[in-house]
Amino acid sequence: MLIRFAVENYNSFKGQQVFSMAAGKQTRHPSHCFTVNGKRLLKSSFFFGANASGKSNFVRALDLMRRVTLLGAKAMRYNDRFFRIDPVCKEKPGIFQIDFIAEQTIFSYGFAINYLTREFCAEWLYRIDSSDKETCIFEREQGKHIISGLRLDKNSKLRFNIYCEDLKADELLLKEVGNKKIDENSGLYDFVSAYEWFKNLIIVYPGSHVYKKNDFFLNPVSSTDSMIDMLRAFDTGIEEITKGKQLAEKAFSFLPDEVKKNVLNSIEQSMRSEHQDRAHCKIEIGDYQFEISIEDGEIVAEKIMLDHGNPTELFELSDESDGTKRLFDLIPLYEFGQKGKIIVIDELDRSFHSKLTEEYIRRFFEITKGKPCQLICTTHDLNLMDLRILRQDEIWFIEREMDHSSKIYSLSDYKQRFDKNILNDYLIGRYGAIPCFQDNEWKVDSE
Repeated sequence: MLIRFAVENYNSFKGQQVFSMAAGKQTRHPSHCFTVNGKRLLKSSFFFGANASGKSNFVRALDLMRRVTLLGAKAMRYNDRFFRIDPVCKEKPGIFQIDFIAEQTIFSYGFAINYLTREFCAEWLYRIDSSDKETCIFEREQGKHIISGLRLDKNSKLRFNIYCEDLKADELLLKEVGNKKIDENSGLYDFVSAYEWFKNLIIVYPGSHVYKKNDFFLNPVSSTDSMIDMLRAFDTGIEEITKGKQLAEKAFSFLPDEVKKNVLNSIEQSMRSEHQDRAHCKIEIGDYQFEISIEDGEIVAEKIMLDHGNPTELFELSDESDGTKRLFDLIPLYEFGQKGKIIVIDELDRSFHSKLTEEYIRRFFEITKGKPCQLICTTHDLNLMDLRILRQDEIWFIEREMDHSSKIYSLSDYKQRFDKNILNDYLIGRYGAIPCFQDNEWKVDSE
């Protein structure tokens, strides 16, 4: 589980900004908390703020740390930048640090990266015990010099020294060691535990699509509710989910002729390859997902079809409303929650009615009861700013400062009563993080 995340000099974050999932002393909504290693952590947090305040940048910062840790500096994208408003920040590194629990062990990991050279200025990994005593697993300075507080046997120490000597300035030591096959009893196994934790961090953007929709909705593994029951409960109008089969050439008729021809050629070459004896494959094109097979020498495509009450007139997913399409991508996240993953969603309420968003959250806690998972979201749905729905420490704000940098802070800083109408106070500006419109006088020329 995630305990704390700090970021500095990344996009709209200039100075260090700190986000925490540590639960406060409040006793309301006990199902929204989970205790592990003696630490009481929140299972969810929600970010509110005006447009362009930095909410999406918070998600991108977590995503950058995940990508770079798992794949290295090559995973950085063009929009992974320093705070560009202040030219001084161009020469400063971006600093990312995260505290988390993996395999019943508390780790603190971080790195500093030079945006211009894509090289690491520093990197560190600590293990923290129940009494908050820290053990330095390794500390790396100036990109190369590495020290460690680990007590290693002769073989492990030799391996560790080799890893350190071979490390390049644009590589992370955690990735280089954590990727190796290391025995659980080895003194180096902490590297594996910490590295593998980042694979449990799921980032979902407004345009993200869940992988293998067909498998998930037609063959659900969830024991709580069938997928169709969920879709009915969310009032989508869908009564059944089935498969529709047709020749691939007809199924791909929505594509331009030349594109369709290329897709069919690629599928045929792949499935008939001498090196790949495959009878089936799966592809996704936009909102469409297909299971492809060859029957009687013809390429056949099978896809999800939706019954709205007339089984002779089925609908495709592309026919559905934006909100229903969004549900097809967000409902599978419940399964990730049951597996103990950390789910980060940018704009949870995109295309959702306010009551649907509230119901989605309620079901998350119901379905993941007793599971060490977390849901962290940005949202514009102010109806969620209700202490009957969320705890005080689950509500966070992001505000754009006068220098255009983003500031993160919690409703807990204000120590509000549980029966307070916080939405009203938010709308009148007590907590900040609201749009500030300029009162310009607009003139319209008329003849």
